[in-house]
Amino acid sequence: MDPALNLTLEITLVIVTALVMLVGLIGAVVPILPGAWLIWLAAVGYGLGQWLFLGQTAFDGWIGGAAMVLLTLLALADLALELLVTHKVAAAEGVSGRAILASIALGFVGLPFFPPIGPLVGSVLGLFLVEYFRHGKDWRRALRGVRGYAKGMGWSILAEVALCVMMIGVWGVWVALAFVFSA
Repeated sequence: MDPALNLTLEITLVIVTALVMLVGLIGAVVPILPGAWLIWLAAVGYGLGQWLFLGQTAFDGWIGGAAMVLLTLLALADLALELLVTHKVAAAEGVSGRAILASIALGFVGLPFFPPIGPLVGSVLGLFLVEYFRHGKDWRRALRGVRGYAKGMGWSILAEVALCVMMIGVWGVWVALAFVFSA
């Protein structure tokens, strides 16, 4: 393959991957967009794109392999933090365990019926209803529970943004190391 064309394809692959990762970073804040998992998929696409479009070793061999292991661990940590932080802070704010479980359950139920905002609506609705009936149909106390949940969600978003930035950084190190070792 012509070296100039190869360089152009490689630069294009890096730019497209970076743009998709930027959308993933925005998705850490905007609930209708995927976050860490989009960044992870972009990295997978980058690794496979090197092989498919450039004829290079997929994932730059050990460099990309190690990066993908780290990226997978960070994406799994994001998933765990998203669930744990939101609900841990809500519990600290006095929200009952049943309301938190209802929030999780209705969040999952909302996913296939009302994507992409169904999980958020389902979570809030489940939490509100359980707290509403738990406190004798006192909507003010139920709303306090929702505020506690929202506070937890805010901390969860901050954690996801930090993890997404770390994931993009890992990918950037992967690209830089691959360039250094291939030169």
